[in-house]
Amino acid sequence: MLSTLLKQYWWIILLIAVGLLVLQSTKGSRNKGTPSEKSEDLPYVLKRYLMSKAERSFFGVLEQVTDSSKYYIFPQVSLNNLVTVEKGTGSYQAFHNKVDRKSVDFVLFDRNAISPVLAIELDDSSHDREDRQERDAFVDRVLAKAGLPLLHVRAQAAYDPKQLAASITEAIRR
Repeated sequence: MLSTLLKQYWWIILLIAVGLLVLQSTKGSRNKGTPSEKSEDLPYVLKRYLMSKAERSFFGVLEQVTDSSKYYIFPQVSLNNLVTVEKGTGSYQAFHNKVDRKSVDFVLFDRNAISPVLAIELDDSSHDREDRQERDAFVDRVLAKAGLPLLHVRAQAAYDPKQLAASITEAIRR
């Protein structure tokens, strides 16, 4: 009877044995560290601020004019967290890489669903550069294709809250 069971389930026994071997080998390698993996040897330091002074100022106005019962405001949202490559697309990695490491300054998210409603780019003088304009045009096309409205706001010393609120409302309606 034992030999009959072994004949029927040999592949399960083999899978379990291989799994245990793999688990044992990775457990040992995970605990070994090279000197560069020790925290004191890593070259990272804490950034003092998530946003520039201009972005922080704009964020304050954005908080004033946005209905906090409807929306969350998330700063510095990676494009990767807003869009994905359609399934079945050839060259998935190439298209993924094009949005990787790009972000938008602010995104309004629906409070209930935590779904993006509006992306906002604060355009300072760096957006006047040709390379930045190409990047902005690409991000505009990506978000338009994905169906997420994008509002560009020119960086200013002061903002008209009523005008900003109207621009946000109009952009969301689009």
